[in-house]
Amino acid sequence: MKTIIIVGGGSGGISAANHLSYKLREKIKANDVKIVLIDPSRFHYYQPGFLEVPFGLMEQEETYREMNGLLAKGITFLQEKAIKIDLENRNVTTEKGQVKYDYLIIATGAKYDYSAVPGFTDGADHFYTLENSKILKTKLNKFNEGTIVVGVSSMPYKCTPAPLEATFLLHDMFKSRKLLDKVKIIYTYPMPMAFPDKSISDIALKMFDQRKIESKLDFKVKLLDAKNKELISSNGEKISYDLAIMTPPHRGSELIANSGFGDQFDWVPVDKFSLNVTGHEDAYAIGDATNLQVSKAGSVADAEAIVVSNRIAQQVNGLTPYSLYDGSGGALMVTGIGKASMITSNYTHAPVFMPESYSYYWLKLIYNKVYWNMTAKAVLNGVIK
Repeated sequence: MKTIIIVGGGSGGISAANHLSYKLREKIKANDVKIVLIDPSRFHYYQPGFLEVPFGLMEQEETYREMNGLLAKGITFLQEKAIKIDLENRNVTTEKGQVKYDYLIIATGAKYDYSAVPGFTDGADHFYTLENSKILKTKLNKFNEGTIVVGVSSMPYKCTPAPLEATFLLHDMFKSRKLLDKVKIIYTYPMPMAFPDKSISDIALKMFDQRKIESKLDFKVKLLDAKNKELISSNGEKISYDLAIMTPPHRGSELIANSGFGDQFDWVPVDKFSLNVTGHEDAYAIGDATNLQVSKAGSVADAEAIVVSNRIAQQVNGLTPYSLYDGSGGALMVTGIGKASMITSNYTHAPVFMPESYSYYWLKLIYNKVYWNMTAKAVLNGVIK
């Protein structure tokens, strides 16, 4: 029997497990293949919803569901914490023992390294966990005047457009509450642009001008002074705030650090096309866990999950794996209440920003609902080759 282990129950991990269950369903029925998903959480979270909770676009209960209810029949779910991966001997050590594998998919995502920016925990709010999203919602509901800074503490971070989305949603929220004359919004970014792609940055900056939103570019956060409510950059520039909404510093997971094969920030080195962990044809990494210079977004993780699932199915069936990842990714980017755009990109084409419209906003709201029965359960397996 061949054992396939997926470590991590995020978007990419659950998609990979369900895709594999379709691709190898006959071998699973014959007990020739076993698929095991390892994750310490009982729940799977729809992380894009965390941004929407503070603005009342989603309820917190809509952002998670039980893992067992999303996994296809025949997948074994081990609700355990993985503590080490041994690539040479093909085993994963969990808090309860060791599990041997023939093929491995690492989908461990990113962790938030709050200590990387002194003062972050006391001085900043964010929407990157459900709990912090709920706290931010309470604070925004009580905020009636002052300065709000929305910024990125460091690169890379999950969902590249999210800070821009938060900025536009803040503007429209205070506009609807007739408080724009009392609230100042400042956007900071650690690059000389407002977004990693210049063309999209130019569009965003024009939208800022139309909404009278200030921007401080090339602002590399060194520390947050919670007592004096100041953001301080690496060159000493200071920004005073009443509320700071910052992306937390990201790095690879503790599991990768413990296993010793990550880079200096614990991202997993992979081949950009095959997604194989460097030097290991039986191990793959997808989603936020990798060192790839692509967006750390759910759409990327799902696209990579399809490629990796295909490759493992090809290997199990005795073929040389031929499916390749082309760098595809996309995002529905909310540009305000009732407006959104679509951003798409791949390895050969720069990101494209589609004109904002209500149609994309409507599609975003619909996708929030259908995610659980479409992407998470991988119902498109039958039409994906």
